[in-house]
Amino acid sequence: MTQMLEIVEIIRPATQGVNKAFVCRGEDDLLYYVKGKSAGRRRQCCEWVVGHLAKAFGLPVPTFHLANIPANLLAEARPEFQILGAGVAFASEAQQLSQWFEPSYVQEVPKPLRKDVLVFDWWVQNDDRLESNPNLLWNASAQNLHVIDHDAAFSPDFFPTIFRNYHIFQQDWADVLGDWVQQAEYASRMQAALAIWQTACDNAPPDWIDATGSQRDLFHPAAALAVLTRCSTTEIWRME
Repeated sequence: MTQMLEIVEIIRPATQGVNKAFVCRGEDDLLYYVKGKSAGRRRQCCEWVVGHLAKAFGLPVPTFHLANIPANLLAEARPEFQILGAGVAFASEAQQLSQWFEPSYVQEVPKPLRKDVLVFDWWVQNDDRLESNPNLLWNASAQNLHVIDHDAAFSPDFFPTIFRNYHIFQQDWADVLGDWVQQAEYASRMQAALAIWQTACDNAPPDWIDATGSQRDLFHPAAALAVLTRCSTTEIWRME
């Protein structure tokens, strides 16, 4: 069973992002960006399972946890903080020396890493890493990239054309699509990362998941897995 992080302080709403994350302090005295009930159960679960896939794939993902927001802590918080909700939430460790990624930084990111992020987002159908909102963090002094915000993965409204034209690293598509050796290597990495899938799903809070797929606001594992298993065929590289 996954160890739960206890939230001990709700500090403020996050200044970036649209899914109502809050900056909170954990029992370990570290700061976290926490997505609670206001983010939506499906999005919370996407963060959890896709975070595991991203780490297994080799992306630089900040440490993340399932976190408990105590009811008594929330009751004492400011009224505008109540939307966070009590109970289990998703928490991503804040990167104190990093800043929001800007399009002008693209060439500073090593090309292999740019391609890794691009291919991974294509695999999980995450179309929320666009030039206007890249959902990346950049540490300029260390030249480190941090990949965050996977909550839009497996979007039922995924549009390949938008992804192809507006992903923050779209310039590297031609290099991937024109190299069968790279494609085979990426497919192998995807299949290896899938080994963590069942464990991640099994450790997600049960009330985040709907196995029947009848509730759009909950996570549907079978539908998500159908997206992921495209990596076993050349279908994964079709841009339609």
